[in-house]
Order: sequence, then structure tokens, then C-alpha cells
Amino acid sequence: MIALTTFLISTTGLLFLSCLFWEIRLKSRKYHLKKHRHNSGGTADLLNYASVVDDGVIVGKNGAFMAAWLYQGEDNANTTDEAREMVSFRINQAMSTMGNGWMVHVDAIRRAAPGYSERAHSHFPDAISLAVDEERRQLFERMETLYEGYFVITLTWYPPVIAQKRFVELMFDDEGLNLSQKAKTHQLIEEFKQACRNFESRLSSALNLERLNAEQHRDEYNNTLLQDNFLRHLQYCVTGLNHPVNLPKNPIYLDGLIGGQELTPGITPKIGRKFIQCVAIEGFPMESYPGILTALTQLPVEYRWSSRFIFMDSHEAVAHFTKYRKKWKQKVRGFFDQVFNTNSGVIDEDALNMVNDAQSAIAETNSGMVGQGYYTSVVILMNEDRDLVEKTALLIEKNINALGFSARTETINTMDAFMGSLPGHGVENIRRPLINTMNLADLIPTSSIWTGENKSPCPLFPPLSPPLMHCVTTGNTPFRLNLHVRDLGHGIMFGPTRSGKSTHLGLIALSWRRYKDARIYSFDKGMSMYPTCKASGGEHYTIADKNSLLSFAPLQFLSTKADRAWAMEWIDTILALNGLNTTSAQRNEIGHAIMSMHQSGSKTLSDLVMTIQDEPIRETLKQYTIDGLMGHLLDAETDGLGLSSFMTFEIEHLMGLGEKFALPVLLYLFRRIETSLDGRPTLILLDEAWLMLAHPVFKNKIAEWLDSMAKKNCVVFMATQHLSHAANSGILDIIVESTATKIFLPNLYARDPETRLIYERMGLNPRQIDIIASAQPKRDYYYVSEKGQRLYQLALGPMALAFVGATDPDSIERMKQLELKHGAEWVSYWLLEKGITMNRFGEAA
Repeated sequence: MIALTTFLISTTGLLFLSCLFWEIRLKSRKYHLKKHRHNSGGTADLLNYASVVDDGVIVGKNGAFMAAWLYQGEDNANTTDEAREMVSFRINQAMSTMGNGWMVHVDAIRRAAPGYSERAHSHFPDAISLAVDEERRQLFERMETLYEGYFVITLTWYPPVIAQKRFVELMFDDEGLNLSQKAKTHQLIEEFKQACRNFESRLSSALNLERLNAEQHRDEYNNTLLQDNFLRHLQYCVTGLNHPVNLPKNPIYLDGLIGGQELTPGITPKIGRKFIQCVAIEGFPMESYPGILTALTQLPVEYRWSSRFIFMDSHEAVAHFTKYRKKWKQKVRGFFDQVFNTNSGVIDEDALNMVNDAQSAIAETNSGMVGQGYYTSVVILMNEDRDLVEKTALLIEKNINALGFSARTETINTMDAFMGSLPGHGVENIRRPLINTMNLADLIPTSSIWTGENKSPCPLFPPLSPPLMHCVTTGNTPFRLNLHVRDLGHGIMFGPTRSGKSTHLGLIALSWRRYKDARIYSFDKGMSMYPTCKASGGEHYTIADKNSLLSFAPLQFLSTKADRAWAMEWIDTILALNGLNTTSAQRNEIGHAIMSMHQSGSKTLSDLVMTIQDEPIRETLKQYTIDGLMGHLLDAETDGLGLSSFMTFEIEHLMGLGEKFALPVLLYLFRRIETSLDGRPTLILLDEAWLMLAHPVFKNKIAEWLDSMAKKNCVVFMATQHLSHAANSGILDIIVESTATKIFLPNLYARDPETRLIYERMGLNPRQIDIIASAQPKRDYYYVSEKGQRLYQLALGPMALAFVGATDPDSIERMKQLELKHGAEWVSYWLLEKGITMNRFGEAA
């Protein structure tokens, strides 16, 4: 009985214990973490990026090393056929020596351009210049999206596997020490860096390269951050997001850093909020030429065009072509002719051509002139709007087909095409047909529309200073006009009459007002600057006009040695203009007279004439005193000129007096302006007046004078519509060498032999001369500097045209009448007559 009781109690205990364990197991299953873990791959697992092993060098998960460069080529619209051929030839030379283990990705990225300059960075001092800029801002914001592009080339190297490298090392007797694994890794990195330097050196003969690496920045708390431009590019390629990427202190697990967006595969994959569509470029035409796909870089859509080339060793390529040749050779003659070795059968001409092509490819490869490899090209579209992505794909496909290629919008192969387009990915979506590096040089993008710089490049301007003005060019592309190239801003505008010169000069003047404390001094001819100057609150003087009360006292400033030295030189210039070349004794006499005037406080030319005892000098200078023809202009007791922020000197009447009277006045005005320069942005506009500087007395000093002005943050911008006068002036070559920017007006006769010579003297090639000849007057302008060239339009609205476009005599006369009647309020009445109100221009109103 006791045994039975014990057994029952034990059994019951075991049942209760089993139930307890069962309940615990059920509870543990319910809250177990295993169900939240899975082995399926994420976005990061698909990427090949592992870590940054050196500045600008990334190593992949497969052991490959990567480096990238931002590059820019010449604009094909401005280059000759010979120049484009030379670029392709040099690219071929740079790449033809590469073999197995090497790969390049070339990405042509087209994206929405930054908007109009921020208001806070402009400092317009008057309502009209502000209103004109606000009108242009509204105009650009209403336009369709403007696009700009840039190119990135990524070089990838797969080091040889360890077994292969050891086999090669056995062939050489090397008594060196065995290196550790870490030392071998460092050796590979150095080997790749040296290869990058060699690659950059070879390719820089054809393209302007800029290495993508890390740059130091400071955050709002003054902490130093490293922002890696290479990682930023990879982030954009993978996710379509373009923003700075900070380099981690321990730069590993890059796949997680870059691939932080959710990826949904499918026929139309989606990463983050962006849908992905790929358009493959296949079916090449019979032959290529430089820039054959340039039209793709000018489409008004946002995309990334990826071109991948996987290099192949020459012997491997020859083996491939030999196999290809044998296959086609069997088809040259029929089966019966091959069996019985007869030569009477019909020859398949197509097969024979293929055999000859293969033989030519073998010969080219063996000669080392070209390299061979696998080429894959695909256009990647990414947008949050799926319908827009699909419509854009059709547009891209249509444009590629129009260029003689075959395009195909990917469906089930979209993910493979997308992954293969990523820099450093070389196993996905490989297209088998071989092409050589000369064809590659023709196919990759080397030409883009130059859009100018988004900030003023002048280091003497405040940081973040906007460009001088925003214009438009072809392909829905903005053009940002700057006069400066680095710290040099001098320029020249050159072209025939009635081509839009005055309008452009007026807009340059209004746009210059955006810079803080900016000043403008305009030497005008024909009153074309009158509307712009008066409307923006400037002072307008008509020199030597019969009704003008303006007079000067050039000798009033004699307090410093520099002032007295300039006064002596100025008097000597006047005498030279009148044919009197002074001797040393006469120059000493002039110096003593000026010193005497300084000590006595005398200020007029009459005082100088009375002080000098040399009779030839006295007689020559008399015509400039109150007793002569020019006394009313240069022999004043006090100077009637007070410098302000915007001054215009109308000099048409002055130039009519001839060089011996006009040049002394101009030199004095230049002196007054030069002595006032204190680092504030200053613009001097010389319309036709600069031709008078060609006189021998000033010719040798022009280059020195322009250099002196540039150092003081002063820009001298010259303009002329008298091409033959400019060409024969004797100073055109000096002006061309001393100016950073040249703006050419349309000229229908630019191709004429004599006119063509003038343009060639200014450094233009035949293609650029053709552009000028084909441009439309009063609409197109052609910009040339060492930074780039571009045909552009001003995109003027009614507000701007009411002033910069109102340069005809009737409009100017009407403005004078309104000013006489309404005083300072005349601008409002003028705009009212034009049907323009200020209310829509925000702060300007």
C-alpha cells in the first residue's frame, strides 16, 4: 500500500512537472527573439563597398581597390573636329595599356541645377536694381526645371589572387624577406596608388581631372568634420540622394553607411522613396566618332548614364578574335566547296567582311594601339513618381535610337542592370561583345555644357558672393555669368553695331550692384547708360557738352609724392600729345613748378603756366587754361566732381574734341577713380573710350595700369563696335592678354577673310567663329574665358527692358522730360507708361 501511494505521488509530481515545463516552453516560444532574426540579405549585403583604406581609396568586399575623379572636357559645341579626334586619341592612349583586373565606370550625371542666388547674399542699394533682379528671379523660377551635369570616372583594380601571385614569384629569384599579410596589404595599396597617379597623369592630357577624396569642414559647433566626396558619389549612385557624407573615424562597413535605404526589387525596383528604371544601350552603329553620344548629356531630364568597361589582356583578346574569325571563315564558302577544296563556289561577302574585321582587330590588338574589353552602358532613372520615371525612360530610349543605337528599357533584368551600373561592381550585367579602347573613347561622355560657377570666383569678394548674373543656354541649362577668373575680372565686349552691346552693358551694371558697397564708373558714348544710371540713383555727367557745368582741377591734389609724380607725368603727357617731347631740363622745370604750387597752395593750370619759365611749355599749356579752348574744362579753381557709388560720364562730345583734349581728361578721371579704390568691388565700363588709350604716350602703360586696378579689386570692362579700329589700334593684343573674359556679339560677317583674321587674333578657332556668325543679334552672346565657352541669352523681362533696353533717343528724351517734371519720382511715371507696377517685386516695391 505504501509503495502504491509513493508511486501515485511520484507519477502525479512528474505530470505536474511536465505540465510546468510545457507551459514554460510555450511562453518562451511566444517571446523568443529567434523569430525576429532572418538570414535574407538587405541593401547593404548587395553592395561591394567595405572600407576606406587611404584618402580617396576604397576597398571592396571582393578585395578590389577603387578611386574616382571628377572630370570635365571641352564643350564639343566650341571645338573643331580635329580637337575632338585628339581627345579621343589621348583617352585611348591612357587606357590601351590596361589588361585583366582593371575596370572603369564612367558616370554622366544630369540633375536639377541649383536655384537662383539667395536674396540674403545680394545687397542692392536701390529699388530698381533690386526689382530687376527680383523679376529675373521670378522668371527663372517660372521656367521649366533647369539642368546641369558633371562626369565621374571610377577606376577599379582586382589584385591577382594569392595563388597566382605566388606562382609568378617562383619564376624569380628574390632573396628579400617574406612579408607579413599586413605588409602585403600595404604594398598592394601603394601599388594601386601609384597606378592611380599614372592613370591620372595619362588621362589629364585629354581631360581636366579632380580627385574625389575627403575634405575638412567645420560644423556649427566648430568641430572639424571630414566629408568624403567619393562616398557622396557612391551614395548618390546607390540611393539617388545627393548630400554630404561624413567619413567615420573608423571608416569600415561602408555598405551599411551607404545602403541605408530600403530596397524593393522587381521589374520597377524601388529604393527608399525612389523608383528605378534602366534603359540599356545596345546595337551599336557600324562606326563611331568622338562624342557620338553627346546629345545624351544635354537632355532636359535627371538621370545617371553609366558606362562600364572591363579590360582584357591582349593575348586573351587575340584568342577571342581568333575563335571568332574561324567561326566566320567556315561560312565564307559552302560545305561542298570546303569538303572538295574548290574555289568555284559563291563567296558569302558578309562572312568575308566579318573575317576581315576579326583579322583587323587582331592586328590592332597585337600592335598595342588599342586595348579590348567588355562594354556595358545603361541609363539609370530614379524618381518618386513612377509614371514620370516610365515616361522619361521612353524619352531616353527614343533619343538613343535617334543616334543610331538600339535602346531597350529593362524589365526582369532591371536589378542586374542597376547593380552592374554601380562603381566597383563588375560581375553583374556583363555584355559580351568586345569593343576596343578607341571606340570606348568615342562612346564615353567627354563634352558637357559649361554652366559657369555658382559662386563668384573672386577671392577679394566676401564669401558666398553670388555670380554676377544668371542667364540661360541650350538644353534647359542655366549659365552663370562671372567676369572674374580667379582674382582677374577685366574683360572686353567685341562685335558690330546694333547687336545688343548697350543692353548687355546696362544689365552688367545693374547686376554689379548686388555686391556689398559696390561702385560703378561708366564711360559711355551715345547716352545708352543714361536710363540705367539715373533709374538706379546714379549720377550722370555729359563732359564737354555746351550746357555742362562740370569742370576739373587736376592739380588740386599735390599733398603726397605720388600725387606730385602723377601730376608731372600728366603734364608731360599733355606736352607729348601736342608734339613737344620734353628734355631732362624741361622735366626738372615742371617738377620745380609743381613743388612750388604745392608749397604755395596753388591749384590751377593757369598757376602752373605762370610758375614755369620755359616758353615752349607755357605756350603749349596755354590752350588748356582759361585763356585757351579747354580752360572751362581743366582750369577750374575747385573740382566739380564728387565720386559716388554709380557714376556715368557721357564722353561722346569729349571724344569729338580729339585725343589731345580728350585723353588728358580721361587720364585725370582714371586717376581720381584709382585713388579712391579701397578694396570695395569696383567696376569701370569703357564704351569705345579705351581706343583712345592706344596713343603712344599711354600704350606702354596699359598692361601695368590694368594689373594695378586688378590688385585693388577693380574690374575694367571694355566694349567696342568698331572692329577695324580696334584691330588697327595697336593695343588689341595687349588688351586680349590682360583680360580674363571676352564676350563676343553676333556678327553675320565673322567668316569674311578680313574679319576672321581679327577673331583669330583674339584666340578663336574656326568652330567658334562659326558660332558667332550664326548667332542671332540682340539675343545671343558668346562668352569665352580659360574656364570655358558658352553661347547664352540674357532672358530679360519687361522691367529690365524698360531701362537697359530703352537706349533709343526718343526714350531717353522722354525720361528727361519726366525727370524735369516729376523730379526723383520720374521712374514711377516711366514704369506706368510701360504698364509695369512695382508691387509684384516684393521688397523692391
